[in-house]
Amino acid sequence: MSPASVIKDMGPCHVKWDEETSDIDLNPTHGGVVFKDEVLQVEVKEDQEGETPVDAVHTGRIVELTVPMTRSTLNQLEAAIKGSVEGASNLKVSNKVGVNVFPLAKEIVIKPIEDGVAAANTTWLYIHRCYPFSNLEWNWDNENQRVTNVVFKAYPDDKTGQVGEMWRIGPA
Repeated sequence: MSPASVIKDMGPCHVKWDEETSDIDLNPTHGGVVFKDEVLQVEVKEDQEGETPVDAVHTGRIVELTVPMTRSTLNQLEAAIKGSVEGASNLKVSNKVGVNVFPLAKEIVIKPIEDGVAAANTTWLYIHRCYPFSNLEWNWDNENQRVTNVVFKAYPDDKTGQVGEMWRIGPA
């Protein structure tokens, strides 16, 4: 499969987190869903070459997905804002400290939208284990639409058949 057939040139997407259990739909979004995969490295230098690197060593990678949710429901906000609890008509947020997030990390699936529906799963992006961290900054004014930015940070998977993997694009 050529890269051109997997990565579409542009367009919106549909985002779902934890389809296996909670099945949280994080749509609609406003402002563009952003996927980031950064390979970390440390440069190797030798005195004889001055400050010019002669090599590099891979030291890991950072994988993140930023989802700018808009017009969110209490259920969506509860999933995105950790330490929150949805009530009958409100959301209560407390300060959770000392909670390991890896056991709570779930898969997120990004499905490009074509002609109003999710594209075939040959173009879906799967981040195997990720956890949401809210990054709220709501404005109450007449010029800006309020969005709830949620940054999903990925961790290497421990599931059989995907051990060490962080993400894949296209079908299994």
